[in-house]
Amino acid sequence: MADELAGSTPAIADRVRASVAVSDARRSLRPDSVRFLRTVALSVGIQGPTAGVIVGPAVLAGIVGGAGALSCVLALIAMSFVAYAFVLFSRSFNSSSSVFAFNASTLGPRYGLVSVWMLLLVYVSFAGGVYASTADIAGTLLASLGVHVGWVALAVLGWALTMVFAYVSFGLSSIVILGCEGVAIVLIAVVGVAVLAHGGYHHRALSTAPFRTHGIAFSVLGLGVVNAFGGFSGFEGAATLGEESARSQRTIPLAVASSLVLSAGVYIVFTWIVDNAYATPAALAAAPAPLVHLASINVGSAMGKLVNVAGVISAFGAQLACINAANRLLFSIGRELGDGGRADNLLVRTSDRHGSPIGALLVTGSVSLAALLAFSFEHSAVRALTYIIQYGACLVLGVYLLTVVAALVLVWRDGRRPIPLLILGLGVAVLLYVLRDTFIPLPSGPFRVVALAAAGSTMLGIAFALIPAVHRRLGDSPLLRAVGSESPRSDA
Repeated sequence: MADELAGSTPAIADRVRASVAVSDARRSLRPDSVRFLRTVALSVGIQGPTAGVIVGPAVLAGIVGGAGALSCVLALIAMSFVAYAFVLFSRSFNSSSSVFAFNASTLGPRYGLVSVWMLLLVYVSFAGGVYASTADIAGTLLASLGVHVGWVALAVLGWALTMVFAYVSFGLSSIVILGCEGVAIVLIAVVGVAVLAHGGYHHRALSTAPFRTHGIAFSVLGLGVVNAFGGFSGFEGAATLGEESARSQRTIPLAVASSLVLSAGVYIVFTWIVDNAYATPAALAAAPAPLVHLASINVGSAMGKLVNVAGVISAFGAQLACINAANRLLFSIGRELGDGGRADNLLVRTSDRHGSPIGALLVTGSVSLAALLAFSFEHSAVRALTYIIQYGACLVLGVYLLTVVAALVLVWRDGRRPIPLLILGLGVAVLLYVLRDTFIPLPSGPFRVVALAAAGSTMLGIAFALIPAVHRRLGDSPLLRAVGSESPRSDA
């Protein structure tokens, strides 16, 4: 089916490639330099499933109590509709701008600009949140060795290492991310089997309780689903490699789908295992790294340390992948707002040696560090990462809704095939439901501030897109002319 779609639209794919082609190595990404494993590594890296399940069940327990696994399942269902929209678009054409070109191709440049603005904030905020997550896991590891370091210092150190790796080589870092994530998953699988073999807490290891609502309000469950989005989100990150991935019309759709299935499976299974291994949701929510604790008591202290190391590596890979994706989005925005292939501003500067977007890296790195430091007053790294990730998760809901709507318009305009219309229509309905439960009524306490900050950031993006000079710049974009003069086909 992918072959049919890719074969049916060679013209638009060729035009997109021609529109972004630049002979100057100082202002160009390296085409066809990334194969499938490195492409999927970016998506899996952003999701960071190993690091996520080391800390994530505790975060979810603090939000939805004992319904953590249910939140993950609902998030997977909703995400499947979104993934379908990205697959539809990426089978036809790809660029490093991801949702910018996808959504603009059906609903116009301003719509595309607001979409990419929100996604850029998602990746930058996720990076800032994962700095705190890395610090939390690393702090637990160091404490087990008798070394105590403040989480902020560890987070800043992680940020500095991320900047180095993001500059040096995407190819190397992507393989390291994928390899380490694979080893880490094997390690936590051993722990999961051991926990099940020991029967969990009071022999309830196989209980289905984590898949029940436990009487919590739907608005609270919706908040848990949004938080789970923060873990699953990133499967679409492969789309930012649209100009670097070889055979992108096949590679990127496959990377999008496979990374979602892999990471969602890890989150659901291990959230279920961890939920059943603690006495109460409150006890789980208070645990800084519950999977490390379970490894220590069910296998041994050495395994606990190994899982901790795996979590640090996975979390580091996640923050590196977030920055790599953000760099490419900002690079694309700078190019399209700066006169396309002729743009010579800082944002489109790339390394002669490594091909990495160095100008965009400076900006995204600085903003992600600022997001981290804004919560440096928090005593606990878990609290800091919860608020930062929740902000990004609220925004990514909006991005996903915009993209599914754009795909729905595409299908309606090009053939009105009933199955794609049904899938995407359900996707819009599900996302609207989650958005309503997330924002109506507004969450209480600090989460209300987070939701309002996400809404305010979206309004800022809309205001920017409405500036006449910005719109004129977008009208001169060779990329948007390439995708706007002929719409992608949707006969999937």
